[in-house]
Amino acid sequence: MVEPLSITKLSEAERPIKIGFLLIPDYPLMTFSTALDSLRQGNRLAKRTVFEWHLISADGKEARSSSGIALPTTARVGDVGRLDVIIVCAGINYRRSYSSGLFAWLRRIFAEGCVLGAVSTGAFYLAKAGLLNGKRCAVHWESLASFRKEFPKCLATDDIFSVDGRFLTSSGGTATLDMMLYLISAIEDRELASKISDQFNHPRIRRHDDAQRMQPEQRFGIRNAKLGFVIRRMESSLFSPIEITDLADSVKLSARQLERLFRANLKKTPSRFYLELRMTRAKELLLDTDLSVAEVAEVCGYESPSHFSRFYRQHFGETPAETRKADTRSRVLMA
Repeated sequence: MVEPLSITKLSEAERPIKIGFLLIPDYPLMTFSTALDSLRQGNRLAKRTVFEWHLISADGKEARSSSGIALPTTARVGDVGRLDVIIVCAGINYRRSYSSGLFAWLRRIFAEGCVLGAVSTGAFYLAKAGLLNGKRCAVHWESLASFRKEFPKCLATDDIFSVDGRFLTSSGGTATLDMMLYLISAIEDRELASKISDQFNHPRIRRHDDAQRMQPEQRFGIRNAKLGFVIRRMESSLFSPIEITDLADSVKLSARQLERLFRANLKKTPSRFYLELRMTRAKELLLDTDLSVAEVAEVCGYESPSHFSRFYRQHFGETPAETRKADTRSRVLMA
């Protein structure tokens, strides 16, 4: 029986370390290329083949990214030889590629001792395979509420990346570089990881618990610390909205003082700002996921689909179903 390779024990494994990328249709190209190119750069800077990579798809055919660029793959799941690490790369519409065979394969390679990674929504695949129960995992902030709803037994975090046993997950985007630098440091050493970071003009290797998103102060051009704190709480509680009075209490202000603060800095009331956050999130979910209207309503903190649809129509001038229908029509015309 093959002894499982923990991330820390990868340093003892035979070189080259074999890393497979499972490309799920509509995977984010930038996120994947960041992960892959960190390995290429590692080989270049080490002046030897430390890493070997393989591109895998469910059927062995080319894998098309969300930007429409397709890459040839070297194998299909089930035909892959022994690998040290498998990283699942998935993006929008990840549910369309769910399959029992794929989940069974992930369980099998994990049982065989493989280290499993995931980027962006790739964590949904590991969780759906039943592998992340009780495990910390990083999920992109857009999908975090959906993930927690679907997999309540998993310890989903808003960290940029997470390490738990033989699992390594990234929230996606540029955070994937930090995750890969962590992995490379564990396999080789910190010096190689630092050299790669320098080559990519990445001045600081971030910790796993760094914030995923740009701080509200930067995004909204505000300088008031209390206002920034309240906005962060709003953004992290769309699934279960907090009363405005409670938000005000959390920064030792009255509800009226908090309203004046919002009006002075953002030209709107706290309630209006909170509603716009929820509506923006709802529209993103309708356009970028296959969640039903009822599921979108729940993720955005509404008691019922009808209650949600009424607010949505008042805000956007169309129903959730009309938004999704118009988007589908425009995609057909662009195809």
